[in-house]
Amino acid sequence: MGPEALILQSRSVDNDVEISVATDSEETLDHREQWGDALAFHQVPTQLAERWRNQAPDTAVASTFRFGGVGYERPLLLVGPPGAGKTMTTVKLATRLVLDGIRPTVINADQNRAGAAAQLAALCRILKAEFIDTEASDQARRRRSKSGPTLIDLPGMDPFNDTDMATLSQMIEQVSGVAALVLPAGLDVQDSADMAARFHAAGATMLIPTRLDLTRRLGGVLAAAEAAPLILSHAGTSGSVTDGLEPMTPAFLTRRLLNQNSKEAIAHAA
Repeated sequence: MGPEALILQSRSVDNDVEISVATDSEETLDHREQWGDALAFHQVPTQLAERWRNQAPDTAVASTFRFGGVGYERPLLLVGPPGAGKTMTTVKLATRLVLDGIRPTVINADQNRAGAAAQLAALCRILKAEFIDTEASDQARRRRSKSGPTLIDLPGMDPFNDTDMATLSQMIEQVSGVAALVLPAGLDVQDSADMAARFHAAGATMLIPTRLDLTRRLGGVLAAAEAAPLILSHAGTSGSVTDGLEPMTPAFLTRRLLNQNSKEAIAHAA
């Protein structure tokens, strides 16, 4: 249909792939304009925006990022900069497990932040989850042979501090764990990419963005996920413990990109 044709949608049908394509009809131009507005509104990194501009939104998102849930075969370490929402994310993950009939072990390894242990301990009592306030490495090593998920809430770390990143790498290796980077949405795009790259180099393999309820522009999240690259796992969408953590899927991310960039929303923000 020519080089200017636009892929609107693609999907698997049995063993085939069905592709919906359109040429420059008025409707197609409207869709293209909406998608272009979204890329600009969310401050999508320039190179990524150029790749996406002539792709259907769902195709662009699904082909660029990796998505996956949290596995609990190994201890899960929640890592990130100070104030990212690691403790609340730990609680939300523990709550989801309890609601599914699974009792996790929650380890507080954050000895720096005042009140962190008390906050986690109180919530674990309500959830009837095992709570341990000690160094992560020793306790997680002892539990590797035991069944049941282990969640480790680490202290906030400076991604640009070599000592902090070396400590993180050692922790992940000592417990044979999996590290999920908890990173607030709404940060500067380049800062988000730089932080994600540093945490990834130290061993983080997943990304859990937080504060999506308080952030309208997702360029920082996209930059972080692409720079590392990191598996998009869950997203913090509210302060609710029971339903404030949603699985990240291509459909979820595409919907957020398209629904929060309307010209009315931009005008209201201005």
